[in-house]
Amino acid sequence: MKHYKWSDKGEGRKIGKIGNYCLYDKVITEESCEETNLSPDAKYYGAFKFVYGPSAGGLLESIKFDITTDGERILNINSIPYKIRKIKVTGLSWEDALLKIERINAPFSASHIIAFLLAIEDAMNIEQDYQTQLKRIALLELERIRNHLFVIARLTEAASLSVPTFHLLYLIEETNRLIGKLCGHRYFFGVNYINKVNCNFEKLFKILDIVKEFRLIFEGLLESRIFIDRLQQNGILRDRDSIGPAARAAGLEYDARLELNILPYKEIGFKIVKAEDADAFGRFLVRGYEIIESSKILIELTDIIKDNTNTEEYKAINDEGEGLARVESPSGDLAYYVKIKEGRVTSAQLLSPSYVNLKSFMKSVKGTIFTDFQFNWESFGIWISEIGVNLE
Repeated sequence: MKHYKWSDKGEGRKIGKIGNYCLYDKVITEESCEETNLSPDAKYYGAFKFVYGPSAGGLLESIKFDITTDGERILNINSIPYKIRKIKVTGLSWEDALLKIERINAPFSASHIIAFLLAIEDAMNIEQDYQTQLKRIALLELERIRNHLFVIARLTEAASLSVPTFHLLYLIEETNRLIGKLCGHRYFFGVNYINKVNCNFEKLFKILDIVKEFRLIFEGLLESRIFIDRLQQNGILRDRDSIGPAARAAGLEYDARLELNILPYKEIGFKIVKAEDADAFGRFLVRGYEIIESSKILIELTDIIKDNTNTEEYKAINDEGEGLARVESPSGDLAYYVKIKEGRVTSAQLLSPSYVNLKSFMKSVKGTIFTDFQFNWESFGIWISEIGVNLE
């Protein structure tokens, strides 16, 4: 493996469980990764249990929360995701495996497929074309903008702010249409291959129009005391094991874009966005400013991406090996560890950001009140669809 090495013990930043292993920022170990989110059910005077979900109006996907409360405060909480899927990829060629990987979670399709392809290329020892690397950055940043718009729309909807909510949903649709024009599919299906991206970025600059409208909404929300009051001091989390916007909202400079040299982010002037509040408001700020930062990256790319598609066949040095790659998805680190033999996948392991963020959310929500639950939950940008995935 080019980007990672095996180790007897953890070194550096701990990221989370990947299959039967534990992933750190530069090493992978066979140690346990402490993965239970079940809390002991302590006794509280006057407390009772309240079940929220698995199908409730405030939840997009199926997850059940067992909440112990004394009326308003959340004293204890456990969660059970209700979207368990076994997805078979072993024995498949990497091309057939792609079709399943890119559909695990459509809103994060670019992150999943690029991390998977980088791991396959690592296993095969394939040198990526520089233009392919730049185009992959463009896909990841377009996906980040779309997702952050969605998370902020969910936050404004929870506050019953209909005008910004529908305006943000309109901007999400405009982003989807732009992606569709660039790549032929709104969720990047069928555009990524080994050392190749089939998109035409000639009109990439149009993302500026979308982000310009977003900035007006964002500035308006920052002046709305009604909105900000629901986020500040809500779900405070300062945890060295957190990832993505949740970590950066607590002032931690955790970002796979700068930690690894898999994609050339350092060459295009990328800067990490941070906040210090560590609460739902901090996570809102990080997502808002990251939309603006991502648009700057995309405009930088319009000058250096050449729209000639790489037509050369990939040249694999290895037909058998192991590879591990990690990207910064909109909600944090996303990684694949794969083994291949004669061009076929013999095993694959996934570390999803939602799995790690669910644990972070569970830590942050204790002691808050139930009327603030929705704002805290949405601020983590969790997708249940990728938590219960078992790759076979």
